[in-house]
Amino acid sequence: MAIHIQQKRSTASGRCHGKPISEKGRPSVKLEDLPEDVLCIIVSKLPLQEVSRTRVLSSSWRYIWSICRPKSSFSGFYGYYDDPHEREQYSQKFAEKVNAVLRKYDGKLIEEFDVKIEFDAVLSDHLNNWLTFAMLSRTKNLAFDLKPATSYSWGDCHTFPFHLLDRESISRLQRIQLSFLSFKPPPDFRGFPNLRKLDLNLVQLNREDLEVMLHGCHDLEWLSLVRCYPNGKLELCNPLSRLAHLAVIQCGATMVEIHVPKLANFKYDGDFVSIAINPASKLENAHIWFFKATFEDALSALLDGIPSIQNLTLHIYWLRIEAQMPSNTRIFPHLRHLQLQMNILLEYAHKFGGNDKIWFADQGPGMPQLTRREYSCLKNVHITEYKGARCQIELLLHIAENAPTLEALTVDTTQVLYEDYYGARIGSKFSECVAVVARDFLRRKLPTKVKLHVM
Repeated sequence: MAIHIQQKRSTASGRCHGKPISEKGRPSVKLEDLPEDVLCIIVSKLPLQEVSRTRVLSSSWRYIWSICRPKSSFSGFYGYYDDPHEREQYSQKFAEKVNAVLRKYDGKLIEEFDVKIEFDAVLSDHLNNWLTFAMLSRTKNLAFDLKPATSYSWGDCHTFPFHLLDRESISRLQRIQLSFLSFKPPPDFRGFPNLRKLDLNLVQLNREDLEVMLHGCHDLEWLSLVRCYPNGKLELCNPLSRLAHLAVIQCGATMVEIHVPKLANFKYDGDFVSIAINPASKLENAHIWFFKATFEDALSALLDGIPSIQNLTLHIYWLRIEAQMPSNTRIFPHLRHLQLQMNILLEYAHKFGGNDKIWFADQGPGMPQLTRREYSCLKNVHITEYKGARCQIELLLHIAENAPTLEALTVDTTQVLYEDYYGARIGSKFSECVAVVARDFLRRKLPTKVKLHVM
């Protein structure tokens, strides 16, 4: 168990002595003589780097910043307490120690309040009391991480007590991080007007709960939903006019629609679904992990949903290989950086057969059929997990013939996929052969100015 209070005693008097101003017009009142709440206001306006420099003002001032920028952090770990009675005893001792610490800081300003422990029913009342304490301490950043280390049941989670929040505390909160809670905001809830960051992990809520929660969050800039399962279509729109970062991870959504104007970074991990993001947004970076999809379906979905993307990472787990990939003439007009990662199912392994004479033939069945297109801005290409498959060779040849400004090409044959692990005894020798063949082939096809590195 670890309990951390970043808070030290101050020698500040807590009140102004009313010392007179000298004849020369310079105040004789020292900075640390100001009331503590005034000092906290001053320090809160300074960046941390500047605050740390203020310690040179006096020996007493060096501790003031820790009072005015406190962070209370409580963490517990059950370890090997498998017996329910032992876990309950540990939870009770943890709660007693937290309560003992909080009693010492009653009435103090605590901007960050953080509790991390696996949830146990014995903690329910204590969690509500700790939330009340945090709100009375004018907390701005609140975190309750209660997720279990292994399996869980939604019936065992704690319900977030919205009834303990008043209008003032709701307006003060700027960051909320919650894990393994049931989220049921009342129908008349109007959101957190000054909330900037919301991180929900294993939070039980439905689509309506999420809409009520986000209503009125006009300043929200960062939103992460991990295993929240709102069910059905996930749609985000105004008033989230400042939302710049969004992550939707394993939430079971059937469709994702984002209609916010300033979204810059987007992450999605889950089943293959339709993704539509406002084309007028400023989306720069997208990291997409699809589960069980064909490359053509994934590509078409992204072309329809995020055509203006600049930097794209697409990872497909259990990629389904089509007999013949349909022709697709659409493009990402603003794409600058692309990273593709694909895990192939073993049932499609037979489609990667052949030998190097067929793969490298200039005519016949191995002849590349990719549409010619010039990539005038492409300068650097790095291909990993290269296996010498026909499609990989065709891609390399296509790049070599259509990238006039190419400066460097790196082909990595050393990585082994997890489904190949059982064949690791021949993996090293096979990689060496693939590397030699690829190196000889590319040297004949690439201009001499291109720096080639085959690993």
